[in-house]
Amino acid sequence: MKKLFSRILLLTIFSALFHSCEKDMDQNVLVPPARVDGFSASADQIVLSEETDDADVITFSFTAPEYGVHVIRTYTLQFDVPSDTSGPNAWANAVNVKLPIGSLQKTYKGKDFNSMLVNQLGLPTETSSQLAVRIKAEVNQSTGTATTVEPIYSSLTITVTPYKAVVIYPALVVKGGNSWQTPPTASRENGFILTSAGFNNKYEGYLNLPNADGWGGDAFTLISTVDGKSYGWGTSATTIAEGTGNLWLTPSPAYMKVNVDLDAKTISYTPVEFFISGDDNGWSTSATPMSYDAESKTWVAENVSLTAGKSFVFTANGSYDISYKVDNDGKLIFAGPPAWAGNNIPVEKTGVYTVTLDLSGGAGNYTYSIK
Repeated sequence: MKKLFSRILLLTIFSALFHSCEKDMDQNVLVPPARVDGFSASADQIVLSEETDDADVITFSFTAPEYGVHVIRTYTLQFDVPSDTSGPNAWANAVNVKLPIGSLQKTYKGKDFNSMLVNQLGLPTETSSQLAVRIKAEVNQSTGTATTVEPIYSSLTITVTPYKAVVIYPALVVKGGNSWQTPPTASRENGFILTSAGFNNKYEGYLNLPNADGWGGDAFTLISTVDGKSYGWGTSATTIAEGTGNLWLTPSPAYMKVNVDLDAKTISYTPVEFFISGDDNGWSTSATPMSYDAESKTWVAENVSLTAGKSFVFTANGSYDISYKVDNDGKLIFAGPPAWAGNNIPVEKTGVYTVTLDLSGGAGNYTYSIK
């Protein structure tokens, strides 16, 4: 009897241990959920204005997904227009906002939300648009690197009405050296600037360096309005580095389009001359030249005959590779490759005009006038 009791006791202990191990095994199996639960926005319609700049206008929140085991989760909010959220390139053009580790919500001030809608997504101002928003949850290893576990998502759509604001873009101020000098204080008001219209460390603008004497007259540095850092000569004429000596060109073109990529630490220069091309000159890229006015920093064409109902664009160097049209709001935009964007500039009234192209404000601030 005693032996039988001992056998029963051993079987009971073994069974308990087996079920305990089975439970531990179950607890160590990663089971991704189908979606991120609880994803919501505090408002489904938002009308933005200057009065909402400093107010909390919307909060996105969600519940931490459970995977069955302890994992490190990272979250990214994605913003896009609904037409870009399907097909093989779905969400490829989305604005991605990574959330801090452990954060399950994101609140936007009006000015920040408006800036993203207008400057990064390119939504029209003063009109309502649909905005697709998605939360993306990913699992990382304890080392912080990604695993093969597929991301999970949840999405929603809201209606937004952004407004047209005066945007102060990050800028690189061009500060001259040697025989060509800007005023002592490098600021937007002193000399030329390159701006980052996409807030993405890519800067663009137009410079006029008239001396064309390399070491002597066309030396300059770039001063960031974001952090005050100075950028100069890198390892070649097309690279830059922080805190180094002057950039210089030999020989130097007088007027040129300049592009800087602070991430790649590169700089490029493209000499340009501008023309008016349109219906009234048979879309010639050379018949109606513009002249650069160094004092006003603008390109000007006088006595230009324009016809009501016709249209034109600004072209450069005999082609459309560097050209400017207008968007749906009438704002001057780059119209060359790869996007070939924009609409031809309409002529409202027949007459003889002075047409002015102003590229002195840096990317995002280009303007024109017909008078």
